[in-house]
Amino acid sequence: MCEQKKIILALLSVGLFFGMALALPGVVGDAAETFKTPGHHPTGLCFDGKLLWLADSGTYKIYALDPGTGEIKKTLEAPGYEPRGLAWDGKLLWCSDGKEGWIYGINVETGVAEKILESNAPDPGGLAFDGEFLWMCDKGNKKLLKINRTDGMMHENIPAPSEQVNGLTFDGQYLWATDNADDMLYRLDPATGDVSVFLRANGPYPYGICWDSVRQTLWNVDYQREELYRLDLRAEEFMRKMDPNIYEWEIVSEFKNFGPGTVLDVDSFIAVPGNLNNQEILGEISYSSPPALFVADKWGQKFARFQFPEVPANSFIKPSLKLKARLFVTEYYIFPERVGSLNDIPKSLGIYLADGFKYDLKNPVMQAAVKAALGDEKRPYWMMRKIFNYIIDKIDYNLKPLGGWNPAPTVLKRGTGSCSEYSFVFIAMCRAAGLPARYVGSVVVRSKDKGIDNVWHRWPEVYLPNYGWIPADPSAEAGRPYPGGKARLIGVVGNRYLITTQSGGDSEYLDFYYNFNVRWKTKGKCKIFSSQYGEFKPVKE
Repeated sequence: MCEQKKIILALLSVGLFFGMALALPGVVGDAAETFKTPGHHPTGLCFDGKLLWLADSGTYKIYALDPGTGEIKKTLEAPGYEPRGLAWDGKLLWCSDGKEGWIYGINVETGVAEKILESNAPDPGGLAFDGEFLWMCDKGNKKLLKINRTDGMMHENIPAPSEQVNGLTFDGQYLWATDNADDMLYRLDPATGDVSVFLRANGPYPYGICWDSVRQTLWNVDYQREELYRLDLRAEEFMRKMDPNIYEWEIVSEFKNFGPGTVLDVDSFIAVPGNLNNQEILGEISYSSPPALFVADKWGQKFARFQFPEVPANSFIKPSLKLKARLFVTEYYIFPERVGSLNDIPKSLGIYLADGFKYDLKNPVMQAAVKAALGDEKRPYWMMRKIFNYIIDKIDYNLKPLGGWNPAPTVLKRGTGSCSEYSFVFIAMCRAAGLPARYVGSVVVRSKDKGIDNVWHRWPEVYLPNYGWIPADPSAEAGRPYPGGKARLIGVVGNRYLITTQSGGDSEYLDFYYNFNVRWKTKGKCKIFSSQYGEFKPVKE
């Protein structure tokens, strides 16, 4: 292990990373260079091919900065009293003003606003230039407006990627936007508004953003820290771990026989959690009683297996395990164009293309769904994304589906499903299209205080060449009205999920269940109560 990793782990062990990001050096989106801003209220940002232009709403000035040193090369008076967005069109420096509501085209040699346009927006914000049109953030209506530089009128509009968009820029193909509500940078398609990339901002209040066409990277200014960052978009590390929380868990599989008969051959399986990107098991796992044995299924999932030859009337068993775990928010920053091809998928992952009775890949309903979702798409990221979008368009969440967990074709026909059924449909469609897919199952922290989870949660993972296994959760789409929120259902795991199970389904021990499974036989009439749950308690670092 390298010295940097040792230092990071040592710091983590004494709690110095509480509430902070934990990542190896060089995560995509990290600041490669940082400058202090000239003023205390930095807002809009743009690049003219040589200099960075930065607006400040406190000094009412626009500064030209050397991108190599951060040195001020020129200062202009802002044409209004709340400069927000900046964009460079090759001749004029455009500036939107929040108080006046105008958009000014400034001659940077003379400082004269030679063009003045109505913003036609109740709360104008960031600006970008796409080579022909200006784009402006209409903060009041949560829209991005494509506007003409002649009269300021809108030609098209797309939804804002999130609720509090501040800055905009154009990289030659995509728009980028900043948001200070969730502290993210979003890359979006100017034709549709769909978000394809998100990055964690380097500060708590990301504002202006611009594309540096010389260095082929982004600059972002943080309003709160008063800092300007040049971002590293080519870093090899694409995963970030943040905001660790520690919990003690007792994972319980309770079984009661109220009789009058006898229950025979009870086989109770509890999935054993392990160290994953989103979680670290602290210390040893303990058990209520020694398991009869430990077993692993065909997917490599480990179980504690408890066996009881009989459970007489009016008696119960309660096998359980206890552990302490540190859970992280885990984000994967994926650029679709960097994902490999179908030919880059390892042959060893063929097992994750297999059919299962919950998938029914050859069913005409599934075949039609895959064709409708994908068309001729053969790029793995976009195959996954189109399947994801298709599912959230076709299925509404329902925790208590008719008839329990139904197979994928039934769920699609019905149009409602639980998290498990969303997973079955997503996995089935991915596998039918040639993308390896599986699911993970978890017990969930449901409150900030001690509590019990007996609902659980699972979601799919898809294998993307050059990135590996990536989480996706289409069942969590409800309550995500903006494109950025929907995009972050792919590649993000929260710090409230203790993953116990990784499986492709049809497990010889779990079948299609997750977390737990219990099998038994009965002799005579038996009233059975079987309950599984995870009890959690937060622990301070």
